Amino acid sequence: MIGASKAGDDHCMSFLKVLTGFVPWIVFTLAASRLGAGAVGVACLLALVVAVGLIIRSVRHGESPKLLEVVAAVVFLVLGVVAFAVPASDAFLAGYGRALAAVILAVTIFATLPVMPFTEQYARESVPREFWTSPRFRAINRRISAVWGAAIAVMAVSHVVAGALDTPGSGGGVLSRPVDLVFNWVVPGLLIWAAVAFTQKAQAGAKAEQQAHANGAHEATARG
Repeated sequence: MIGASKAGDDHCMSFLKVLTGFVPWIVFTLAASRLGAGAVGVACLLALVVAVGLIIRSVRHGESPKLLEVVAAVVFLVLGVVAFAVPASDAFLAGYGRALAAVILAVTIFATLPVMPFTEQYARESVPREFWTSPRFRAINRRISAVWGAAIAVMAVSHVVAGALDTPGSGGGVLSRPVDLVFNWVVPGLLIWAAVAFTQKAQAGAKAEQQAHANGAHEATARG
């Protein structure tokens, strides 16, 4: 979970690092929707550069590359190659590239839940090794990762709706494209907010449970 890295907090992780892992996906979404026609390849290249930069940063700090960073690098490398090699694919990728990227990310998050929930990578960096195999530690990270995976899966559906209904090139800025505004920005933003809120609630609940357990143990010792 998220919070300070104390020995007793067997579920802590850096929340900022988790959000940083989504930066390549945000960069792609921004660039793909704002650079105009024929810019999907450039958007993929920008996202790829950011993802590789995050991987290099992790390695230089002695940390393992994160799932979000590696998947982003692979996805945007492949999409970029397709966009540059097959110019005719640009229209499809402009409309549905964000949905495709979100689907791949959601599937990856769910597929890794039984083995290594993606949030567990971040938690291990601030949690003592002896807690890594505890059922509580694994269960908390599975729940949080599953909620993020569900949010991203719904986000993919929202991007599909935007791709099917949006009319790019109408001019007048983002307000002239309400479908794009709602389904590519408002809905994803609300989903991220909901995932963050769940994560914070899970953090508070786990800390309260841990504190209650510690207080009970202290009282039992005092009575003894």
